[in-house]
Amino acid sequence: MKTRLIFFSLIILLASCEDIIDIELNNMEPKLVIEGVITDSDNQCTIKLSKTTDYFNPQTNPAVSDAVITLTDNEGKTVNLIEIEPGIYSEESVHNQALINYTLSVLSEGNEYKAKATIPQKVNIDSLTCKYNPESILYEVGYVVTCHFSDPTGVDNFYRLKTYNINDSTKARSSEDIYSDDIFNGNKVELAWSSEVYQQSDTVIVELYTLDPQTYEYYKTLFPISGGDEMTPITTPANPNTNISNGALGYFGAYTISRDTIIIKGAQ
Repeated sequence: MKTRLIFFSLIILLASCEDIIDIELNNMEPKLVIEGVITDSDNQCTIKLSKTTDYFNPQTNPAVSDAVITLTDNEGKTVNLIEIEPGIYSEESVHNQALINYTLSVLSEGNEYKAKATIPQKVNIDSLTCKYNPESILYEVGYVVTCHFSDPTGVDNFYRLKTYNINDSTKARSSEDIYSDDIFNGNKVELAWSSEVYQQSDTVIVELYTLDPQTYEYYKTLFPISGGDEMTPITTPANPNTNISNGALGYFGAYTISRDTIIIKGAQ
């Protein structure tokens, strides 16, 4: 009986020693988010404007309307983007060309934001192959698709891989697979799609993105906090690198896209 009394007395003593720590966390002011890319795949540029929501009270990002957006290249050509729906601005007469420097200007709510990007020289897919893998630590049972291409000599290149299974739209997914050519500059390259396996009769589209260096840096710092999504909809304690001036979040990216298709036919 004495032992039980001592035990309960200790519990009461420990409970009375607990301090309740009340930490005040400051709300983050909404910031302008600018999302847009320019590629070699069409003569179009689309920019999305929105505001962040608070990290501790996430909501749908409110669209930002009535901005003035222009795109100017280093040859002196300027186009004005038109708001086609709330927060979405687009123009279909852009002269998209590799190695041309583009400057994006956004005037919103009395503030001006600028960003620069250059469409890199395109690197094409040479071929696609697949290999059957039994279940392992890295993969489920199925076929792993590998992209083959030649990395140009003497140029710093940055890449991203995406794949789409057209037989199953649920398997089209964003990819966190980005690469610098530091270790394979100027060589033949084989990049395996590390996040998904496919099955016999699947038709797989592979996209090889050649990224502008700033786009690569943005993705590299974004994906650890977004899980592969192109954007994070909330103001986070650590925001990804951006090439946009004046405190805006997001990015104005540039890349080329090479596409190829493979049908998984059986054991290889």
